[in-house]
Amino acid sequence: MPGLPAPASGLQEVYLDLHIHLGWAGEPGGGVKISAARDLTLENILIECRERKGIGMVGVIDASTAGALHDLERLLAAGKVEELPGGGLSFGGEVTLIPGAEVEVTHGPCGKAVHLTCYVRGARELRELGAWQQARVRNRQLSTQRHHGTSASEVVEFVGGLGGIVIPAHIFTPFKSTLGAAATVGEVIAPELWRYVPAVELGLSSDTELADELPELTRFTYVTNSDSHSLGKIGREYNLIRVAAPTFDELALALREEQGRRVAANYGLDPRLGKYHRTYCLDCDHRLEGEPPVLECPVSPGHKLVLGVLDRIRHYRPLQERAGVRAVPRERPPYVHQIPLAFVPGLGKRALERLLAAFGTEMGVLHRATEGELAEVVGPKLARLVAAARDGALAIEAGAGGVYGKVVAE
Repeated sequence: MPGLPAPASGLQEVYLDLHIHLGWAGEPGGGVKISAARDLTLENILIECRERKGIGMVGVIDASTAGALHDLERLLAAGKVEELPGGGLSFGGEVTLIPGAEVEVTHGPCGKAVHLTCYVRGARELRELGAWQQARVRNRQLSTQRHHGTSASEVVEFVGGLGGIVIPAHIFTPFKSTLGAAATVGEVIAPELWRYVPAVELGLSSDTELADELPELTRFTYVTNSDSHSLGKIGREYNLIRVAAPTFDELALALREEQGRRVAANYGLDPRLGKYHRTYCLDCDHRLEGEPPVLECPVSPGHKLVLGVLDRIRHYRPLQERAGVRAVPRERPPYVHQIPLAFVPGLGKRALERLLAAFGTEMGVLHRATEGELAEVVGPKLARLVAAARDGALAIEAGAGGVYGKVVAE
């Protein structure tokens, strides 16, 4: 990639998606309760990453549920996965599973929900996390475990004590995010615990440039993940990391930018494609235009709004600056606006299968095939669209209010 220096000697580049849900786990009748596809099992996720996506490290964030723990024990007993000395679990030496849990806590007098993705080194730590959660949740089959009487800082401290790390999930979204509940991360997670919080997840409606408008966030590495509820959406946002080996310990070094390890690139949607990019009026049932931040409906100030991510960032920036929060200068990796193959207009299932047969995985299509090589497989028109999608060059209508933006084929 232009502008991206080669990795240092002894390091390798690995594609990473850290936010995948399960749709089914455990014995019949023991599925994870979430609106996710039933074929989204632990083993199917690993197979999809290996055979179709080209994702080398994957974080499954329902892994501490009762059914998921059962499935992991079964895969370990069958020798299908094995624990790595550096943390993580290897699937045939081709994909590393980073086990974790998405935890929900509440913050503030209004009890706003906050989601935290928590990652641990292996099965033992995952069992300990599951046991700790058991006394704090009411339904061990739920995907995102809602913790009663537990603060975000308590979750971070416990996971850190296991040798794990915590990443605030989809940090800007109006619902169930750290900055949806407060104007700063420090209000939700005590700064003295940030050593266990090496990164924040940007979510589909923001990117590096927007996030860096908030001075507090310059202290954190950024990750871009899919938050996938189906096999097909794995890798719709992902990262390229530089590590000595695809293990948990190396991932932690990369997120902390230590010993030459780092996130080398973020690949994500143009923020306008996200479901919450701009403010939406629920009473008028439409997206609100205008210079951000749009904080009230022009029809009536009493109308109920879903505050957009762009508008939230522009609203919080002066609040943080007045509070004396100062930005920390740092060099960010490139953020590549890339439209997933599933979003490309006109690229149907058959054409995608032909591309995968020719180039192996979606990463092969997105990063290695030339436009000319694509044209040999699907014709020049689709090849141009795929090339424009991976360059972020297709026209877009912004999303809002829980509805994705649209890609427009010109």
